[in-house]
Amino acid sequence: MTGGETAFDWRAAERDLITYDPDRPAMPRLWTMWVGGKDYYLADRALGDEVEEHFPQITSIARHRLAFRDRVVRALAGEYGIDQFLVAGVDMPLHDEPHAIAQSITPHTRVVYADADELVMTHAEAMFASELTGVCGYVQAGLNDPRAVLNGAAETLDLYRPVAVLLINSLDTLGDPQAAAAVSAFRAALPAGSFIAFCHLTAEHDHGLAVLGSMCADASPGPPCVRSPAGLEALFTGMAMIPPGLVWAPAWRPVPGPWLVPTQVDLWCGVGVLP
Repeated sequence: MTGGETAFDWRAAERDLITYDPDRPAMPRLWTMWVGGKDYYLADRALGDEVEEHFPQITSIARHRLAFRDRVVRALAGEYGIDQFLVAGVDMPLHDEPHAIAQSITPHTRVVYADADELVMTHAEAMFASELTGVCGYVQAGLNDPRAVLNGAAETLDLYRPVAVLLINSLDTLGDPQAAAAVSAFRAALPAGSFIAFCHLTAEHDHGLAVLGSMCADASPGPPCVRSPAGLEALFTGMAMIPPGLVWAPAWRPVPGPWLVPTQVDLWCGVGVLP
């Protein structure tokens, strides 16, 4: 492991894992590396450096991805009164995790973290504990098996009440049929007034990003693909997008300030509400 030590005992966790392969890069750890985190391995570093050399904007994309996640949780909890969140695709621990943000607004909020990566979920259970009156749940299942995600989430969340699903780092690791099936499964299982928030890699400005998937072909849970804004609209047909709609990530409800909002960012996002 590179970087400094954390309060969590990584090596003890590794010894307890059966299927974990430290020599295979993993997208959650790559995103952690690109945003400046320390929890990654040599295999992640090698691939991450190669990607960054070809696509320097990947570090900016990584930061905008987390910034969008923070803003969307605050908006859904604060403006729309959502007190149930399902995070399908979990990041390595950094700061301002979804449960901490949501529970700072509504202390009794329930948050479920779901990911197929065994080590990621070991970290989540160890470090994403609620410090308030809310509850955190954990499901070891990925977006390629949305029924398992929903069944596990039902142990913590009331799926008859509105839920906000966060697809922040997971949708772009799925092919078109799997992505459509995942979104359809959530739409079918959740009640009206639920939300699906997503961000996704595109190649609107740097067309070369289309080869990112081949560069990351061996990464788990799968290589990231790019989709066009039109392709993302098609995935969410029939859902109304809350303002400002489908936009590049920095333009989604930016924090007011004197700085110009970046425009050439190959990360698009939106939040749909179930009718």
